[in-house]
Amino acid sequence: MISIILPIRNESNFISKTLDSIINQDYPDGNLEIIIADGMSDDGTRGIIKDYIQINSNIQLINNPEKIVSTGFNRALSISEGDIIFRAIGH
Repeated sequence: MISIILPIRNESNFISKTLDSIINQDYPDGNLEIIIADGMSDDGTRGIIKDYIQINSNIQLINNPEKIVSTGFNRALSISEGDIIFRAIGH
């Protein structure tokens, strides 16, 4: 399994394009998880992500209240199940 980790905050202008790009890869279903560590976005990013979660069960949204990228990454890493970890950059 591959785990893709996105530590983000206030990415409403870019998160859909980023998630679409990841989801549309030619990787077998069930072998990919997307963990989004959100630094408490207040620009609508969380709502966009929740819409994606409704149709993509391989996406998880976790909180990163400290709003520190490395902390968010580490939180996501601690729950990831992948043999391969990939840190995605939103834009």
